[in-house]
Amino acid sequence: MNNQIYILYHGSFGELVTGHLAMSGLADLIVGLYDLKVASVSLDDPEGDMPEDIPISECDLLLVLGILPKAGDLVPIIAKRTGAKAVIWPIEDPNLIPEGQYSIEEELKKEGIHVEFPEPLCTLDTSENEIVNSFAEHFGMPKFELRVNARNMIIEEVKVIRDTPCGTASKIGPKIVGMSYKDMKSLEDKVMQMHDNECVAYMGPDRPIMQQAGRLLADAIKEGLP
Repeated sequence: MNNQIYILYHGSFGELVTGHLAMSGLADLIVGLYDLKVASVSLDDPEGDMPEDIPISECDLLLVLGILPKAGDLVPIIAKRTGAKAVIWPIEDPNLIPEGQYSIEEELKKEGIHVEFPEPLCTLDTSENEIVNSFAEHFGMPKFELRVNARNMIIEEVKVIRDTPCGTASKIGPKIVGMSYKDMKSLEDKVMQMHDNECVAYMGPDRPIMQQAGRLLADAIKEGLP
């Protein structure tokens, strides 16, 4: 991946993803980073609520992570100013779904800016957009390659082919080395538990996003078995 990335974030999820991307070889590609603390934006004059200290750097991809719902109207303005060609705006918490999501999406499209709202970010797989697809080749829906001892049904080595953007896949992968896959249900339960200890996505009866992410991880490990 060689696309320049600008990250708008707020809260623990944004900090987690930003830190992991930077530590995973993308530090040189992150050209802008800003904690967007704005809680509300005027519908009549959103530009008037633009923070004066926000740095503007030219980018290809704008990542929007955990900003408050009423701050969403600033995103099309920032995307246009940075020259972003694509926006990835994950929904990790239903309480942070942008107000006016449809109108924001239409405004971005009108400017020729592609936007996707993966729920959660680790569901990102492939895209019709070249820039999003380039990011998703490395970060998104987890993918593993496992080497095993078929006789003893023990996992001997785990290679992360595609990491989750928060780093959960690369944290859990080494922990399952030495585990048995003879009882797949037991292995999956252990993976789900480890995942829940790492994941910061929303978990509630109305929208169990954390559970969905854990299921993706367990399925990816299962699919990685030879």
